[in-house]
Amino acid sequence: MGEQAEPFLSVIMPVYRAQEYLAESIESVLTQTFEDLELILVDDCSPDESGALCEKAAARDSRVRVLHLKENQGAGRARNAGIEAARGQYLAFMDADDTMDSDIYEKACLSLKGAARDMAVWGITEEYFDRSGALAYTNVISLPDTDCDTVEKVRDMIILLEEKILFGYQWNHIYRTELIRKHGIRFEESIIYEDYFFNLDAAKHIRSMAVLSAPGYHYKKRMNDSITTKFIPEYFSLATRRISSMEELYRGWGALDGAPREILGNMYLRYILSGLMRNCDPRAEMDGRERRAWVKRLIATPLYMETAAVCQAKQRPLRLLQKFLNSGSASGALAMGRAVYLVKEKAPLIFGRSRKIT
Repeated sequence: MGEQAEPFLSVIMPVYRAQEYLAESIESVLTQTFEDLELILVDDCSPDESGALCEKAAARDSRVRVLHLKENQGAGRARNAGIEAARGQYLAFMDADDTMDSDIYEKACLSLKGAARDMAVWGITEEYFDRSGALAYTNVISLPDTDCDTVEKVRDMIILLEEKILFGYQWNHIYRTELIRKHGIRFEESIIYEDYFFNLDAAKHIRSMAVLSAPGYHYKKRMNDSITTKFIPEYFSLATRRISSMEELYRGWGALDGAPREILGNMYLRYILSGLMRNCDPRAEMDGRERRAWVKRLIATPLYMETAAVCQAKQRPLRLLQKFLNSGSASGALAMGRAVYLVKEKAPLIFGRSRKIT
């Protein structure tokens, strides 16, 4: 297929230390049944052979363009560079170590073309690999096909996507380019959740959205040094910001009461349990007294009292955690955090299976 001045879809892929998986990820885009696209590979000053692999792909397929950044800027800024360079009517993103079903863009773009929606969202297939690199198990996450053709339907759907952890990623979304550029929506510098905050900014402006049940994006979760397996000191403060920002969005819409408040309360309980677990990591440099003080501060915050303290906890571990916290039992909450930490350290695949809780 020859190069087109204005393809329907621009796919942006930040590339850094990705040489082991990059060829498969590129192929996953270029073999899509939907061909009216361009692939923008943003080489984030990668020190390995990734840049050369990008150029090789561009030489093989005229739909591929390569941007070589002069210094490493991080995935968010690399995506921003891709947004500036994109020529498509719509934008999509992909990570350089994942894959997609070959027809997912065709399904998504048909939903956009048919009704001129601002955004399309689809499901994901999480693939967990053991330390040897073998696929251990998969987890499919999706919602039913839904056409959100009004602002009210969009707002009802966003919190459901967030509950299913489908809202906070960028690679299972397609966005109208004009909307992203008009409102200056860009990825911020954040070690985690930069996808979520990008989508939160977009949610303030979209007026229509197509949701596809197809779990067409394959998110590879490997037992290596990826960002999802690193210790992140800022984790809980960013998780708290995630909950509070969504709460603020729905409060501004006058729609916080009911399902949004319940969903956010349950999510915050999960983040708290994960925070308790991470506080047990030696890299947190917290002793027992500091962990206990952390709990005491937490349960006194307005965010805890207005969401997690009053929600109907859906899962048994969360109900137990809520009981400990609401009764002021720091010891019980700390014991739960310690138990989850030990599972994570000794049986990481079992811990991965329980991710809906932690």
